[in-house]
Amino acid sequence: MKKIFTLMFVAGMTLMANAQTITISSVDQTLANDYAGGCEIDVNNDGIKEIFVSGQPSWDAAGNTILLDAEGNEYEVNRKAWWLKWNGSEYVKTNLTEANQLIGIRGSVIPADFNGDGNIDLYLAGETYDYTGVYLNDGNGNFTKDPNYAVIDQEGNVTEWYPKSADVADFNNDGLPDLVTIGWSNVGNNRQANNGVLINQGDGTFVNSVEVGMLGNGEVDYDFALCTVRAFDLNNDGKPDFLVQGNIDNDGVRALTKSGKEVPRTFMAFVNISDGDAIGFYDLELATSVSHQFGNGNFAVVDFNNDGTPDIFVTGESPDDAVSGWAYYPQMLYGKISGEDVSYTENTSFVAAHKDVRPLNSNNMGLRAIDYNADGYYDLFYLGWCEQMLDGTGNTQAGWFLPGSAAGLISYQRIPGASEQGIFFLDYGVEGALNYTFTGYHGDGMYFQEGTDTPNGRSMVFTKNPWSVAARPDAPTAPTANVKGSDVTLSWTAAASSMKNVTYEYYLKNVATGKLYNNVTSFVGGDKDGVRKVLREGNAYMNTSLTLTLPDGVYEWGVQTINAALRGSAFAQGGRFTIGDGSAVQAVKEATGKQAIYSVDGRQLEGLQKGVNIVKTAGNAQKVIVK
Repeated sequence: MKKIFTLMFVAGMTLMANAQTITISSVDQTLANDYAGGCEIDVNNDGIKEIFVSGQPSWDAAGNTILLDAEGNEYEVNRKAWWLKWNGSEYVKTNLTEANQLIGIRGSVIPADFNGDGNIDLYLAGETYDYTGVYLNDGNGNFTKDPNYAVIDQEGNVTEWYPKSADVADFNNDGLPDLVTIGWSNVGNNRQANNGVLINQGDGTFVNSVEVGMLGNGEVDYDFALCTVRAFDLNNDGKPDFLVQGNIDNDGVRALTKSGKEVPRTFMAFVNISDGDAIGFYDLELATSVSHQFGNGNFAVVDFNNDGTPDIFVTGESPDDAVSGWAYYPQMLYGKISGEDVSYTENTSFVAAHKDVRPLNSNNMGLRAIDYNADGYYDLFYLGWCEQMLDGTGNTQAGWFLPGSAAGLISYQRIPGASEQGIFFLDYGVEGALNYTFTGYHGDGMYFQEGTDTPNGRSMVFTKNPWSVAARPDAPTAPTANVKGSDVTLSWTAAASSMKNVTYEYYLKNVATGKLYNNVTSFVGGDKDGVRKVLREGNAYMNTSLTLTLPDGVYEWGVQTINAALRGSAFAQGGRFTIGDGSAVQAVKEATGKQAIYSVDGRQLEGLQKGVNIVKTAGNAQKVIVK
């Protein structure tokens, strides 16, 4: 496979103004969380998305979280997590609930249906340690850590795993949601990298499939800190890829720029070349080719220029190879696909190109791409501390709204904003009517003044969307399933009304059990059919065809359109298809040699039991699933 990166410069374009303005509706100082993480999620299937937000509170009244150590003694930590809920039309303070999961600053909170019951669960990563893992939702918004959750290495050993950042995707195309994680942790006072692609075994456990050194310099894994990871299918081949960014905390280890300079931060993109059980990725080598190395930054991956190919917006701090001293260096990279290869061109007509705006929150909530003004194009919310603002004024904590267009992101609007922030969108009980809000430190004198209802400092700021609600997209047409052995190729045709930038969400249901087989984050059937339970792109990304390898059984399936406003169409129903003889029983893998059978928590068992067993033999280890 080729490793391609093209850096070209496009002529600048004229700045354009936008007539509408985003205004503050209320400010709540008691909900200020520094370096916030979280997500929007419909926790109880009522069609209204609440907010899960975590971080370090910045107000005295919040108090500390009381925890128990291994001996049952109480201790305090200055980190919090909250559920912000709605009464159907507005935020009501009495509905605020403190969550019992501790995430910490820059938390990575990933929504997915891990067990196929139709409820959206969470994967928590960050400064969590024992709280890291899959939390299952009972359908009423009560989350309990999956007791079967474990990460297993390629030798079959359960390993402690505490990543700082994570994302979810089906990397091996078996229908189940897998994880990609990065970061480092201390385990027994030993520092270890927690980088890996974790393949879901369907029983709560995940096997790390990535070789040591791939997420690094080829010899050692990078100990990523102040880092972000995201999954997206960059080359539209039906296999999710992933991108990582972060500071390198290893002693004496550095990344290389194109000029050969060693720097302590990096930005990397990995293309998925997996084939069945063989899991593999190759490095696009963006880190050696972009102008700066990006740590403590952020990125967004969507089709900004509406040409049917994912693009990358990336920013981060670059003191080591900046033109003059410490600087942030945002870039818009337009993607182009040729065969199986993807390359990128820097678009300098991007209005914030090379401007020093510093989000200072390296997690999935640090900046957001979404169609906010209902014109069908992805817009960008880009907040942070500015050394010199886009409009040429002096430094402050500020926010910028960059509306999308056929020409790209060539204009901006100054909006209420902050640094060290988390960005969220609330529907206030009306699905699709998104309202921008953020929590973090803000000091922009245009919006915040001491002694007023909008004071400077740290708070959660609620605003109102001045634009109309984005229209619901039309469903795809002609859904077709083509079965060959254990493989099924699902395909469909884009709706005639769809823009090129749409993504797709598909679902699989096991007819025998009535259970959803794959991670689907929309309602399936009923009067809410296709309504999104989260604000994410579709799980099929921008593809109109993908091939899955499934266990024997009879399946129903469907597919929906997800537009740039992250609204979903109704599902186009694809009917039923059969894999194998239609049996829902999985074959048990055979292991040879003298066997010792263990449970996932390390207890040796006398024989196979229903559930999960690890079979250790002389020289190999296999997972055995017994139904």
